[in-house]
Amino acid sequence: MPGLQEYLKNPLVVLLVALLLVLPVLFWLANLPFYANMVFLAIMYGIAAMAWNLMEGYTGLFSLGHAVFFGVGAYTTMILMLYYDVTPWVGIWVAGIMAAITGFLLGFPLLRLRSHWFTLATIAVGEIFKLAFAHWDYVGGSRGLQSPIVGGGKALYYLQYTGPYVYVYVALFVLAIELVVLHRIINSRTGYYFQTIREDEVVAETLGIDTFRYKMLSLVISSFFTGLAGALYAIRFRYVDPFAVFDLITISTYMSIAGIIGGIYTFIGPVVGAFIFIPAAEFVRVKIVSAFPRYFGLHVAVVGILLLLISLALPEGVIGYLKRKGVLRRV
Repeated sequence: MPGLQEYLKNPLVVLLVALLLVLPVLFWLANLPFYANMVFLAIMYGIAAMAWNLMEGYTGLFSLGHAVFFGVGAYTTMILMLYYDVTPWVGIWVAGIMAAITGFLLGFPLLRLRSHWFTLATIAVGEIFKLAFAHWDYVGGSRGLQSPIVGGGKALYYLQYTGPYVYVYVALFVLAIELVVLHRIINSRTGYYFQTIREDEVVAETLGIDTFRYKMLSLVISSFFTGLAGALYAIRFRYVDPFAVFDLITISTYMSIAGIIGGIYTFIGPVVGAFIFIPAAEFVRVKIVSAFPRYFGLHVAVVGILLLLISLALPEGVIGYLKRKGVLRRV
């Protein structure tokens, strides 16, 4: 895998980065909050999808319960802000740590399972967390929690701004940190151990790799960054409830779809996948379903159709396909 400096020498990558930096300003000047919010969501899901892919694409652990870490991150940020007056600038990192601790504790029972049993167990854990938070008064139960409304003088402290424009840059900052950290991990000895476990866990054990320890490490790192994505959700929308942040479809499944569409065996594929299907799903949900409410849920069907088409035509994902065709050699 090329180094990050080589990525930044790629004209296509430079163009995309420049575009992401300029787009929020252009949307703000043109008063297009919907499209700026679409970019924010794509980045947020891209962060979560990259974290998810560390487990599936590099360690071979297919999780459909990452909404647990997303939700823990979202609730941690909201509780710190609402109950303890802690700024989200601090809360977002505490959210990642709390999600990582949750992943560590869940890892002891979950990582003793393999293959489809592991996947089924992650679904069950996700549903348990959703129901538990829905009946927990401290976190607002099924009503959820809403952040305090503050005046302009505290906007920076509470990160409360009109429209999604500022939040795009905050999400880009988190994504940049994740790219640097995950790139270093994947290209280290630890990353090679992850991939050996993915290819054949028995062989990895034969080679002397402590498979449980490295699967746990993969889970904890993945949980941390998924928690950051959840924190971004809480900061941006200022409201969390268990049916939104612990949802199997729109959280756990969405981030896995982003990874699969972009290419689970590629580093940048999950982010690309998020930028492909999140805008499509959001456009259908907001522009079409809102005009024809009897077709509520149509955006989920669009996501399913998109996933089906790409799985049939590009089973290695978009980035994997482009690399195979020689269009992209260094991404």
